[in-house]
Amino acid sequence: MVRTSKEFDLSLGEHFVVSARKYGGGRCLIDMSGKSLSYRQALISSVAISEQICELADGQERIGILLPPSVGEALTNLAVALSGKVSVNLNYSGSEATVQSAIEQCGIKTIISSRKFAEKLAEFGHLGGLVFLEDIVKRIGLASKAKAYLKSLFYPARVLARAGGHERDHLATILFSSGSSGKPKGVMLSHNNIFSNTQALRKIIWLTPKDNLCAALPFFHSFGLTCGLWLPLFSGASSVYVPNPLDSKLIEKATSENKSTILFTAPTFLLNYIRRVKPAAFSNLRLLVVGAEKLKKSIADSFEEKFGIRPLEGYGATELSPAVSFNLTDDLSTGKHKVGHKEGTVGFALPDIEVKVVSVESGELLGVGEAGLLFVKGPNVMLGYLNKEEETAKVLRDGWYNTGDIASIDEDGFITLEGRLSRFSKIAGEMVPHVGIEEILLEGLGTHEQVVAVTSVPDEKRGEELVVLYLDEVGDAEKLHEIISKSGVPNIWKPKRENYVPIESMPLLGTGKLDVMQVQRIAAIAKKKSGDK
Repeated sequence: MVRTSKEFDLSLGEHFVVSARKYGGGRCLIDMSGKSLSYRQALISSVAISEQICELADGQERIGILLPPSVGEALTNLAVALSGKVSVNLNYSGSEATVQSAIEQCGIKTIISSRKFAEKLAEFGHLGGLVFLEDIVKRIGLASKAKAYLKSLFYPARVLARAGGHERDHLATILFSSGSSGKPKGVMLSHNNIFSNTQALRKIIWLTPKDNLCAALPFFHSFGLTCGLWLPLFSGASSVYVPNPLDSKLIEKATSENKSTILFTAPTFLLNYIRRVKPAAFSNLRLLVVGAEKLKKSIADSFEEKFGIRPLEGYGATELSPAVSFNLTDDLSTGKHKVGHKEGTVGFALPDIEVKVVSVESGELLGVGEAGLLFVKGPNVMLGYLNKEEETAKVLRDGWYNTGDIASIDEDGFITLEGRLSRFSKIAGEMVPHVGIEEILLEGLGTHEQVVAVTSVPDEKRGEELVVLYLDEVGDAEKLHEIISKSGVPNIWKPKRENYVPIESMPLLGTGKLDVMQVQRIAAIAKKKSGDK
């Protein structure tokens, strides 16, 4: 469906100006350093910072941002939006080479960070073009503050956001995909990609100025950027920022002091909260949605038992701005759906987003309950990959995005994920799910932590053969081999005895996802070594 409403023709900066003027003195941005700004103060501050950015980066289209979730990072992103430039939130959890690659791909000359944060990231301290937010703020004198105040009151939103040349599909930000199953690519998202996604979410979540969102996911993650920054801003809600989602004590403090009602996070981080956060800290939560990886039932059960609220699973991708589907509590379900959630699914598609499942082999449309490749279409679908037209063409066709995920859709529209296509092996003509084997092993070990990882290596006779990486702490290969042997799964699901490889630590990405590429590399090296003996 093509949008014609004028509100969908505004830039993100314009939308923020409109929202800030509407909600004025309401709480807006909070962090654990003690900073707290109203909507009015956030607008004035971001206008003042945007003026400095325009001077410091005159003629530059893209601005790098190297900051953790905080009021400072939120203001910097808002200021970049108001300056009419493109933000690139850099992944500080990755390697220096990954960050440098993003900088070079985007042609970034100015990177806004903070002195304190840069000191913690010693490996990034010598990046060219570093400008510290503390120094930018010091440059803002009384005259500049007064000017920003007056502009925030009287300038038309389009002028204030320097959006004269912006179209609805103008580039707003570049995010680099997680790289969990391939080399990170620059995902180009438009103003309308992000705004339309926030509006779809608002239709089902019903955020209000009474809500407080605990935002700990980094802005280089699309879930963190859209849901942690823009979604609450366009709803009049407040956000409390925590710089590290693994810091359970800060999460506890943030949610307790601000009576947080909504939390978006990843299943990996829930384990930490179950162990270390007091039940009272989450007593005000009305909605807890997790994404980025599969939510295991055992984790959901443990969390609900301790905190009295069940984590609900959602689904998305960087290329989709990111949200595609959500499970909800039944009281939030729409008239279209009799229930808000179904256990084991990632929910139903958001408003204005279409989904379909096609055959991996033929591309033919599949019926209800049949598993195949999941495609998504809607205003949230990315513009494309930065400087990669061929790769863009491979995943985008007639507005449909190929997610690379194997899924099925039931009669009520609920989506069940089977796993990434890249996390299946084709053995003797059959599709074998790596995640399915991992779940059997974890159940047999009595844990839900990522202590095993299944991958595959080429095999001349059968196409591929399975390899299991496991942490030393779980025991030996014989124990794991016995679990699979007694599980009753088909023989092609059973790795060879010699294909169990012990490792010291499990390769994970900064988002908590399994680093599939690194797992494959380790398996290939181990297999080569065993073959050389």
